[in-house]
Amino acid sequence: MKLDFDLLFGKRLLTFINILFPGFKSTTTLLVFLLLIVAILDQVATYFIGILPSEFLVILGKRDKDNFKYLVFKATIFIVFKAFILSFVKYLSSLLSLKCREKFNYILHRFYFKRHGFYRLNAIGQSIDNPDQRMTQDIEKATRIFCTDLLCPIILSPLIIIYYSYLTFISAGWMAPLSIYIYFIIATFTNKMLISPIVSFTNEQEKREGDFRLKHVEVRCNTESIAFYQSGLLENVLTNQKLRKLIKTQKELVYRRFILNFITNTFNYFGGTLSYLIIGIPVFLTKSYDNLTIDELTALVSKNAFFYIYLIHAFTNLISLSDNLGALAGVTHRVIELFEELRRLHEDRLETERPPSTVPSSIVIIASKDKQKSQMFRKLNCTKKKDVVGESGLKNIEQLHGKQIKNIIDADSDSEEGEYLLDELHVSNLLDNGREGLSNDPFGSFYDSEVVLRFDHVTISSHFDTSTVLVHGLSLNLVKGKNLLITGDSSSGKTSILRVMAGLWEPSFGKVDRLWKIKPSTFFFTPQKTYFPSGDITLRQQIVYPFKALPNENDIPQFQYILQSLHLTNLQNRCGGFDNPINFDLNENLSPGELQRLAIARILYHKPKFAFLDESTSAVGVEMETIIYKLLLEFNINFVSVGHRQSLKKFHDRELKILPNGNWKITDLDSVSISSSGKSIIENNSILAI
Repeated sequence: MKLDFDLLFGKRLLTFINILFPGFKSTTTLLVFLLLIVAILDQVATYFIGILPSEFLVILGKRDKDNFKYLVFKATIFIVFKAFILSFVKYLSSLLSLKCREKFNYILHRFYFKRHGFYRLNAIGQSIDNPDQRMTQDIEKATRIFCTDLLCPIILSPLIIIYYSYLTFISAGWMAPLSIYIYFIIATFTNKMLISPIVSFTNEQEKREGDFRLKHVEVRCNTESIAFYQSGLLENVLTNQKLRKLIKTQKELVYRRFILNFITNTFNYFGGTLSYLIIGIPVFLTKSYDNLTIDELTALVSKNAFFYIYLIHAFTNLISLSDNLGALAGVTHRVIELFEELRRLHEDRLETERPPSTVPSSIVIIASKDKQKSQMFRKLNCTKKKDVVGESGLKNIEQLHGKQIKNIIDADSDSEEGEYLLDELHVSNLLDNGREGLSNDPFGSFYDSEVVLRFDHVTISSHFDTSTVLVHGLSLNLVKGKNLLITGDSSSGKTSILRVMAGLWEPSFGKVDRLWKIKPSTFFFTPQKTYFPSGDITLRQQIVYPFKALPNENDIPQFQYILQSLHLTNLQNRCGGFDNPINFDLNENLSPGELQRLAIARILYHKPKFAFLDESTSAVGVEMETIIYKLLLEFNINFVSVGHRQSLKKFHDRELKILPNGNWKITDLDSVSISSSGKSIIENNSILAI
């Protein structure tokens, strides 16, 4: 829906005001009355200071020394009073802004946290973007603009205009105020035409700001998963895309505001010239001042000029508020839209909810206009619950990556994206007409080697408490064609071993040799916490992650086969195909089992030589688990698994079991074992080939 400076804004502004000022006895309403009284005193001080120059001109013309001293003292008093009152006005308006923000947030929080409104808004509903931003930044901005920039000028301007219109009429006749009114009407109509598009762009800017901030929050909350995927550079690309959209919107807004400011400043500065044109009416047209001396005429012109200029200032001040009005309209649409949606969710919930008598009193808070009900709020003591198989030959680039990076240089102008994909996939060979093999790869000589990763007496300590040893003196070789299962109690250090394998952690003692470069075509890590980036990401991009997807119809059959094999066929329809931006968050709308299967789809697409799976089948049944491991074997993918199920053992050749106190035991699943405390019955005592 297109948002504008229109009737809808008027309705939402009234709702906004009713929320902030619910009654005459509310704190915010009383603050407004006090603010208006002080603001009126400020206008009184302004009037007396404004006529001081005319009084000085008269006294200086008469050379009256005594009255001159008195006038200097009088001017000093008024100036000090004006300075104090003006500061007090700013203090009260800032205090009012804080109280209004507090009140608005309390009301929104009541709807948001009641009857699972937060869940229904974020996980089920998709109509409101960035509700967290609306409840934090947007409410702060809306209340600040309304209370500190708009409230007093809008309320006092009619009174000022009426009073100074009367003074202008008395001094220069009916033509003077009429000309000012016509001037203001033209300026108002012009500014209305310029404000309307600003409202829409302001709303769009706030949305883009929220998307950009949310992307950084998403990265912060999924740092380890992103590191396991080796996808930092792709996240850089995705984050920069959010930034580009934000900057593009801001540039449009800056351009629109430039035009608005140009017109506004023109009207503001021309107002001074208009005041002298009005003074010329009694001087040149009506000849009303012909009987005055030069000193008297000078004093009178000075006094009347203040009246005209201040009347014009009152009008131009309203015109100058157009930029603030545009900003207020944009954020008011957003916060009231959120309020309306939360209220709708609450009312829909009430229609289907069980009778109030069956709902625990500790979680019921009734929002009602009924005074009797509104007095029933009470403090509650609540406890917070915590949420919370290797191929001998090398495939060519197109086989490994489904032509996703073909012609990457021509297809994308972003040098960082191109550099990322070129570096990761060694596409220098692609530029040589797609020759097979990676002869220039410094790690290529190791690809046919049996040993791919070696632990030599590795000790791993907790990064949170270095005195806690998780694994002590672990020695092993990771070999092609031999699949490893890592087991152990919870928090025993299983994931920590994967962190060291992935290069995320350094061992506290010992040596780790990675004979293959870590990248999706060799080592593909699937973290325990699955991660799927949000925000206009296509299903194709989710599958080819951590690489950037490029449209290619030849990949569709491969995608469809993978999804069909994992019983995810309906996901293509839910996402609107492979190349349409997904309009919902996969992390919130897919079940844990579906998320794990989609994570496995990434492995099957990339076909790495080794896949590392950290509890990657814990949310699926034994039947689906069997399907997944048969697919890995079918795709000739070696794997290292972390898990607890006994059913996993039949797919693995060796088991590394983490024991208490940093001990460990490696067992050939044909019952041959070696441990951290005993000698191996295998010939090599220091390193066990897995």
